[in-house]
Amino acid sequence: MKIINLRMHQVRKLKELILEKGTLNTEALMLILDKKHTNRSEKMVFKYMDAQDDIKVMGRKLYTLNMLNSSEKYMEIDELVIPNTIVIVDNNITGFAMPLIDNHINLGNYLNDEQNSFKSKLEYLKQVGKIINKVERIDDESFKMNFGDLNEFNFIIDENDKIKAVDLDSAYVGQDEPPNTAYYLLKNQYLYSMPDKYRYTKSGIIIPNNDSDLYCYNMILLNILADENMYKKDLDIYYKYLAHLKDVGIDSELVKIFNAIYLPMENQNPVHLIKTIKEDIKDDISYKVFKKEYKIND
Repeated sequence: MKIINLRMHQVRKLKELILEKGTLNTEALMLILDKKHTNRSEKMVFKYMDAQDDIKVMGRKLYTLNMLNSSEKYMEIDELVIPNTIVIVDNNITGFAMPLIDNHINLGNYLNDEQNSFKSKLEYLKQVGKIINKVERIDDESFKMNFGDLNEFNFIIDENDKIKAVDLDSAYVGQDEPPNTAYYLLKNQYLYSMPDKYRYTKSGIIIPNNDSDLYCYNMILLNILADENMYKKDLDIYYKYLAHLKDVGIDSELVKIFNAIYLPMENQNPVHLIKTIKEDIKDDISYKVFKKEYKIND
């Protein structure tokens, strides 16, 4: 990995990268590094974390990024924005830098905007599914990468209408201590009842694997179909909603994939079945319609 050395008085003069309203970011301050700071032909984003607050967390992130940067296979996936530069401030490692992607839109914000078409949301989710497939197919490296904290806010839409995966310093590459910030993995009590499928540490942190990544992706897709947070639903409600999807015309194979999330079998990537979802049934598959038909009170 490359290194950029700065002094604190330089950091204080850096402009903050203003994230879109609604974008989740509780971990670090995002600062813009101009070409004069980077000695490169491009601006960069500096994820300033101040390692003195938690040396252990910074050590885990350094290990993750070193592993990813050492891999030809993962580096070849253009959709992964892997930070390749360490930033040192006054002799202390304080964060990481990556190329600044101008004019991007956060996918989470895009999916939450009712003004955006259902069709376009599904098209972007197809791209996310294809990225997951590319990552999962790499099996000839000395380590396995999993996203861990796979949620819609950790993807962006660039100015060429392509999806990019960001926040990869929080990925999991097999280290002893997994990341503990996984958005969907922390919010579903039923995952802990299946320790053979969703393994977790003594402290209750789920250890990322293909099943946990695909659980997250399936839930993102389900949330868009239902226009509701389906990961929060009780199991009986969840399975009644899946029955509703099948009744109103959602492909039975896609319903089976959603069904498998809470069963002792491998999760599947539904990306190849997104094309079967027709825009004209959008209203019928909404959770609001389901609630009314099944007389659900929650």
